[in-house]
Amino acid sequence: MDRTIENAGRYAGVSSNVLLVGETGTGKELFAQSIHNASKRAGNAFVAVNCAALPESLLESELFGYVEGAFTGSKKGGKMGLFEMAHKGTLFLDEIAEIPLTFQSKLLRVLQEREVRRVGGNSVISVDVRIIAATNKNLQRQVSEGKFRQDLLYRLNVLRLYIPPLRKRSEDIPLLFHYYLQYYSNQFGYEMPILSEGAEELIKQYAFTGNIRELRNIAERLSVVHSGYMITEEEMAGALGQDDIEIAECTERTAATGPSYMMYAWKAKGSREKQYIQRLLSEYGYNRSETAKAMGIDRSTYGENEKYGLQ
Repeated sequence: MDRTIENAGRYAGVSSNVLLVGETGTGKELFAQSIHNASKRAGNAFVAVNCAALPESLLESELFGYVEGAFTGSKKGGKMGLFEMAHKGTLFLDEIAEIPLTFQSKLLRVLQEREVRRVGGNSVISVDVRIIAATNKNLQRQVSEGKFRQDLLYRLNVLRLYIPPLRKRSEDIPLLFHYYLQYYSNQFGYEMPILSEGAEELIKQYAFTGNIRELRNIAERLSVVHSGYMITEEEMAGALGQDDIEIAECTERTAATGPSYMMYAWKAKGSREKQYIQRLLSEYGYNRSETAKAMGIDRSTYGENEKYGLQ
């Protein structure tokens, strides 16, 4: 990450196009914004657009703008496109791989000529825009599959910045987690909790397929639902969804072998099941019969869980 940040700083010193590559949730837009903020263009607009969010019918009018009367429903006086809005600044094209092949030639022309023509218009408008594009896909593979233009890739991939996923820099996980836990605790007016040794070990081992976006969500969740001054291993497991996996496994096994396995699982797994049973009790208004039914066991069997303090 130090090397990635150092390269981003170098890229900020020039106006060449940049291609950011990384899995979803790694912070590509944050890097794009940071490159813009550290560049000579920082005093001008940073305009971001998610290419996947715009249907093909709107891409051209959104990026290039349109003149009055260009189509039914167009605004009086026309509309400025995103390229014009980003003049002298930076245009961030997120999820660039999602741009339809039929539109890629039009985008290529604008990047080559540095001119746009509004939809329905005859005159061209010069634009001075730096392009930062981002993708979570292998664009070279997209090219070989005929889904992305090679010449457009050459235009975009002048400076390339790879942002590694969180699982490849696991030493960053506790640092980032504590940062966001502090952030959300302050935001919600709570005292920041500390992590138990078991809870911290769980987040170090967790895959975080959603990367920093997922980590941030979990920190926000725990800042709200934790009890006491310390986040326990059980609370962390719940926030990571690991209790859901165990519950699903117990449910599947119960379907095959009957309630006796469910009770065995409850006895064997201890405090996590205590937490789950307490949650069920709350959901069913502390009605033991309804809670037992939800667990797939009868009331008499349920009584064996009195050792968990649920009598």
